[in-house]
Amino acid sequence: MPRTKTLQGAIMSTAYRDKSSGADRRIGFVLLPRLGAVITASIVAGLVFAMMEMVLVALVMGQPWYGPLHMIAAIGMGPQGVLPPPPAFDFGVAAIAMLIHMLVSVFLGLVLATALLAFRSSMAWLIGLIFGVALYYINFYGFTALFPWFAEARGWIGLVSHAVFGLVLALIYRGMDKREAIARRVGPRA
Repeated sequence: MPRTKTLQGAIMSTAYRDKSSGADRRIGFVLLPRLGAVITASIVAGLVFAMMEMVLVALVMGQPWYGPLHMIAAIGMGPQGVLPPPPAFDFGVAAIAMLIHMLVSVFLGLVLATALLAFRSSMAWLIGLIFGVALYYINFYGFTALFPWFAEARGWIGLVSHAVFGLVLALIYRGMDKREAIARRVGPRA
């Protein structure tokens, strides 16, 4: 009989620990995002962004659809031999570009998800849009000091694609992690 109570207590305490630790991970007052939700939202938003860029570049600008992949791959491979995009699709360059793009998407997902947890979920769409637009300006005006070939891609296609990236990322993440920020209590605790 005592063994059953011990086993039952261990199961209950483990279940309680798992439930509370998933909801209560924080550093100081900062509520930390759930990693699975961040990775899922980041990958989906990154794929939507990449597809938008490639389709719009091909349809609107008449350039090779894989051009944006070459620009991203040049971050890791260098521009020599990668830029401008050659007349044929290169699977190796595309694979490197997608690896870089997804890693950056997940990092940005962590940043945005952390910020989203500080605000009401009803504002997620607006925060996501602002994040995406800010990201466009940082990438195409700030990082061009390191990667000057991105200056050529400035324009409405990049701006809209980045805004959609932020919007999709925010909405998917907040749909998966419904926790609300815990407001600081004013006055004595009840």
